[in-house]
This record gives sequence, structure tokens and C-alpha cells, in this order.
Amino acid sequence: MGIMINHEARRRDILEKSLRLFAEQGYEDVTLQKIADRCGIARTTLYKYFKDKRQIFDYTISLTTADLTQTYAELTSASLPACEKLKNVLNHVLSLIFLHRLLLTVILDYVLSAQRTGRSMRKPIEKHTIGLKTVLRRLIREGKRHGEIAIMPVGVACNLLYSILESAILRITISENADIAEYKAMIERTVERIRTDDKL
Repeated sequence: MGIMINHEARRRDILEKSLRLFAEQGYEDVTLQKIADRCGIARTTLYKYFKDKRQIFDYTISLTTADLTQTYAELTSASLPACEKLKNVLNHVLSLIFLHRLLLTVILDYVLSAQRTGRSMRKPIEKHTIGLKTVLRRLIREGKRHGEIAIMPVGVACNLLYSILESAILRITISENADIAEYKAMIERTVERIRTDDKL
């Protein structure tokens, strides 16, 4: 009787080990053979799951994005004031940033590597961030309609909130001194200031 293989479990294992390899050696220096060796499988077996390392990289990001999309739907449909939903969404993304530090480090390395070759990463980055920005804008508009959020351009308020997450990403991947409690407090203060129209 043949051995039953859980293909989804193997796919996940390949993703996890590839991610660690990318973080250790840099995206450009990792080959499919290195990934196969790390996973303890033949390269021909690896091809059954992924055609190249770019697909492995993209698939990892897609999984995280899909999980986020589902969570956005749950958080934004809650019967709460818009400002509270804003805080919940931002805090959830913040928690994921700290949870997926390794992935973010690999993404940063990949982006910098691509930029060194003259390749623009603006569109790929927008593709993966537009979902969150759309949710933030929608909640800000909802807050303005219900009189919760002060008179402030939606785009300005969105960029203000989004910049907190960008700062967290940079600190956790580059300086490695990010404090999640500090950023949670920053989210709380910023949303409250938008709500009360205080001067920043």
C-alpha cells in the first residue's frame, strides 16, 4: 500500500522553510536546489508544488493577504462605532506585523534587491496594500457620516493612520527595536485625535 502524502501540509512546509532560507541568505542568493535541499526533497518533487522561487514568495504573501481580507470583513461588520472599528483593524494588522517579522524582512530584502536592478516596485506594493487602505478609507467615511470623525480629508486621515503601520514595519525589520505596546498607544492617540479634531 502506497504512502499517503498530505500535499497541503507539504506545501506549507515548503513555504515555511523557504521563508527562513530567504531570510538567512537573501532572496537573490536562494535557488530552487537550495530550497529542495532544505526541505529534504528532490527538486523534481519541488516542481510539483511550485514552478520557481518567485511563485513560492508570491504564494506566501497571498496566503497572508487572504487571511487579512477575511478578518477585515469580520472586523468592519461589527456593530461598533467607526472609530472603534478603525482601532480594531489597525491593532489586528499591527499584531500580524509583529507575528510575521520574518516574512516582512524577506519582503524588504526582495524590494531593495529589485530596486537595485532598476525595477519599480510601486505597483506590486500597491497591489498588496490597497485592500487595507480601502478599508481604512471606508471606515473614515463612515465615521464622518455619523459625526464621529472631525472634518479632515479622508486621504489625509488614511495616510496618517497608515503611516503608523509603515513605521512599525521599518522599525521591526531594520532597527529591530519596535515595541508593540508603544504602537498600540500611538494608534489609540491618533484615532482619538482624529475623532476630536485636536491638533496633531
